[in-house]
Amino acid sequence: MNGAELEGALWGARALDWAEVQQPTIRPLSGTVLGELGAWQGRTVLDLGCGAGDFAGMASALGANVSGLDASAALIEIAQRRNPTSTFRVGDMQHLPFPDHRFSVVTAFNSLHFARNPARTITEAKRVTHPGGSIVVATWGPPSECDAITYLLDLGSLMPQKPRGPQTSLDPTDLGAFRALMATAGPTSPWRKVHCPWEYPDLSTALRGLLSTGPAAQAINHSGRTQVTDTITQSIAPYRRGDGSYSLSNTCYYLITTTNE
Repeated sequence: MNGAELEGALWGARALDWAEVQQPTIRPLSGTVLGELGAWQGRTVLDLGCGAGDFAGMASALGANVSGLDASAALIEIAQRRNPTSTFRVGDMQHLPFPDHRFSVVTAFNSLHFARNPARTITEAKRVTHPGGSIVVATWGPPSECDAITYLLDLGSLMPQKPRGPQTSLDPTDLGAFRALMATAGPTSPWRKVHCPWEYPDLSTALRGLLSTGPAAQAINHSGRTQVTDTITQSIAPYRRGDGSYSLSNTCYYLITTTNE
């Protein structure tokens, strides 16, 4: 498997749980972006790392013509079933199967840092965007603004050790690196911040969501589901409320680049 295929297998391992529990946690971000970019009727949109099509559904409801691309066939199947009038493809963000200048808006919500070559992904995003169109990239806030960092760090201890050598992927909290990369495609807006809490009514639902992510799947493959489940349960214990629900406070940041010629 290549890098995209490996990511697709990980993120598709518990696709329904991701679709029903975890992906909706970034709806505040999706709604904010939809509101900022204005009228959507008839606009052509490509969502990179579209997952189960949550943003696609929101944009389509406003009149946009939406396409989505994701490395996970299982998530694409759910996205297509949920959004039958939209077009979804399994693929690699670094090699977009679309013609030049096809879209007026290209989005990548918390997905760019999974590309092995993020610079190539931005080049491809610019290629398929109209001149004067918009590329929107979102990523996580710094660790001080994201309770989820505890969960991710604890999962990291259960994963295979990363190979030594240069890493080409982005640190998802390095806002400077994201901004510099986006500036290669055109003039770029300031960062905007959106509160995107992870909230679950009970432990069972929290585990459905948190076990459905790609990092959790990788940890399960390496250390086993029981150990990963126990570790996540301990990680989120400080965020348990008196009624048994859980709330992890997180922020996402996004910026918008207007593509030049």
